[in-house]
Amino acid sequence: MSALAEQRRSPSYEEKSGIEQTSEVDELNDLSLAPKPPLPLAWKAVMVILTCMCAFGNHWSSSLIVALKTTILKNLHINNSEFATLVAVTNLVNTFLCVGIGFSIDKWGGPLLTVILTLFHLAGSLVMAGSATNSLRSYPLLIVGKVLTSIGDGSIDNAQHRIFSTYFAPGRGFAFTIGAIWSVANLAQFTGSSTANVISANTGTYAWALWVSSIISLFSVLCSVAVFFLDRYLRTRYDITDYTTGKRHLGATKAGTFSLKAVTQFPITFWIIVLFTVFENAGVQSFVGISTQFAQQRLRKGAVIGGWVSNFYLLLPACLTPFLGIFIDFYGNRVTFLFLSGTTFLISMLLLKFSHAVPTFVAAYIFYALAQCVTPAPQVEIIRNVIPDPALFATAFAIKKSAVQGSIVIITTAAGRLQDKANNSLDPTISLWLAYAFICFFVSATLLSLTYLPFGQKMLPGARLSQVAPRKLTQEINRLAARVGLDRKTKEDGGELTAKEKERILKSPNPGRPYIVGVLLPSAAFSVVVIGWVIFGVGISWGIHAMTNGSASGD
Repeated sequence: MSALAEQRRSPSYEEKSGIEQTSEVDELNDLSLAPKPPLPLAWKAVMVILTCMCAFGNHWSSSLIVALKTTILKNLHINNSEFATLVAVTNLVNTFLCVGIGFSIDKWGGPLLTVILTLFHLAGSLVMAGSATNSLRSYPLLIVGKVLTSIGDGSIDNAQHRIFSTYFAPGRGFAFTIGAIWSVANLAQFTGSSTANVISANTGTYAWALWVSSIISLFSVLCSVAVFFLDRYLRTRYDITDYTTGKRHLGATKAGTFSLKAVTQFPITFWIIVLFTVFENAGVQSFVGISTQFAQQRLRKGAVIGGWVSNFYLLLPACLTPFLGIFIDFYGNRVTFLFLSGTTFLISMLLLKFSHAVPTFVAAYIFYALAQCVTPAPQVEIIRNVIPDPALFATAFAIKKSAVQGSIVIITTAAGRLQDKANNSLDPTISLWLAYAFICFFVSATLLSLTYLPFGQKMLPGARLSQVAPRKLTQEINRLAARVGLDRKTKEDGGELTAKEKERILKSPNPGRPYIVGVLLPSAAFSVVVIGWVIFGVGISWGIHAMTNGSASGD
C-alpha cells in the first residue's frame, strides 16, 4: 500500500502530464490585487440565464433536419443512406474538431469560444436556409451549411460547462447549472422540432423553418456577446474565485501550448466513463434522428403529428434536469445516475423492439425521456470529479465527446443502410440501438458495483468519491487515503497532506500502469473515431449505389 501511495504522490504527475503550473510570480500578483467585494447572487443568476441562452439557437436547429426528414427526402429526391450522410456529417466534423476546441476552451476560456462557436452556427444556419430558398433545393449546399453549423454545435455545451465550472464549485451549484443548460436545450429542441413541419406545411416550403432557425441563432449570438462582456465586467468589479484553480478569476486560463502528455494522465475511471458514453450518449442522441419518422410509421400519422409525438419526450427532461442537478449538488450519487440512464434506455429499446402496440410505444418513449433526463448533468459532473486537475475539464469533456461523435456516425450510417434494405421500414434498425443499450447497461452496472466493493474503491477511487455526498467528501477522502497509506505520508517540508492534496493523488492514474493509461485506453477512444470516418465513407458509397439503383429501376 505504501509503495502505491508513494508512486501516486510522486511529483512526476505534473512533470509528465504537461499540465502547466502557476508560477510563484503569478501567485504574488494574485495576492497584490486590490480587495474587491464578492460577486452578488443576482449577477450569478444573470450569468446563468445568458449562458444557457447562448445555445438556444443551436438546440433549436439541432433536430430541425431530422424533424423534416420526410419533407427533405421528397423535395431533394435523396434516399435514406444519403440522408444519414447529411445527419452524420455533423458528428463526423466534430470527431477531431471538438478535441481541438476543447483545448482552446481550456486555454482561452469559455466566453470567447462561445462567441466564436455561435457565429459559426449562425453562418451555417443562413447557408442551410439559402439552400432551400427560391426553389434551389440543393443537397450539396445543405451539407455545407450543416458542416458550418456543426463547428458551432459540437463544442458549445463544452464552452458553457467551462463558464459554469469557473463560477460554481462541485456540490455548490455546478450540477444545477448543468441541469439548467439542458432544460433550456430541451425546450429549444422541442419547440424547433415540433414547429418545423407546422411552418413547412403552412408556408408551402421547408425553407421558412430554416429561416426562423436562423433568426433564433442570431439571438444566441447576441447572448454570447453579452456573456463575453459581462464576464469581463464582473472580473473587474468583483472578487470571483475560479473554482477550476482555486484562485481569483482573471480571465486567463492556461498559458503556453498544450502538451499531449496531459491526455495520457487521465485515470482509468475517466476512460470507463468514456466507454459508457460511447454507447449511451451515442445511442440516445442518435435515436433522435429516427424518432419522428419512427413515430409516423408506428402511429401511421403524418409528419406534423409524428413531430409533435416524437418530440414530446423532450418536455420531461426540460422540467426535471435542474432538479436532478440540485439533488446531485446535495447528495452526489453520480454513478447511480449513470446506471439509471443506461437502464431506462435499455427498457425503452426493449419495448420498441418486441412490441408494436401503441400503448407500448408510448411507454417506450416515456422511458426514453427518462434516459434523456438523467444523462447530461451526472456525466458532466462525474467527468469534472474524476480527473485530477479541474483546469483540464474542457479537454477531458472534448475527448469524451469526440468518441461519442464517432460512435454516432457509426450507428446513424448503419441505420440508414438497414432502412434502405428493409424497404424504408425502421423496425430492423432498433436492433442497433438495443445492442448499444445492453452494452451501456452492463458498463454502468459494473462501475456502480465497483464503487461499493473494497477492491473497486482502491482501484477506482475517483468513481467512489464521485458517488459520495459533497458534505461527506473530506471524510471519504481520508478513509480512502488511509486505505492506500497516504495518511502516513507528509509533504517535503514535513507538513501533513491536506484533503485537497490527498484527493488529487487518489484521482491521479497509477504510475504502475503507464501503458494502459497512457497508450491503450486513449488509442481505443481514437479507434472509435477512425471507425466512424471509415463507416462514413462507406455510407457515402451506399447512398450513391442506392440512388443509382433507384434511377435504374425507374423509382
